Amino acid sequence: MNLADAKRQFQGIVDRYGGGPVTDPAERAAALAELTEAHRSAMRQIDRYTAERRGRRPPGLAVNTRNGLVGKLDELFSSAKAELGLG
Repeated sequence: MNLADAKRQFQGIVDRYGGGPVTDPAERAAALAELTEAHRSAMRQIDRYTAERRGRRPPGLAVNTRNGLVGKLDELFSSAKAELGLG
């Protein structure tokens, strides 16, 4: 999964819940769970790629590149939560 895939996944979740603030507590919990799972999945893939490529030529992600990807992923996650009024 790259950042474009994560963005599409987050946007799909936002669209599924109407694209605006979610008021029903059960829907809020479900939306947050879906967003969190999408975020965790993307993080696992970034970490897996980084770990698989360590010590190989060419090396995997540089620390700065990985941190940049994680930062952008966190921004996408935060903006999706904000669109749904979750945080």
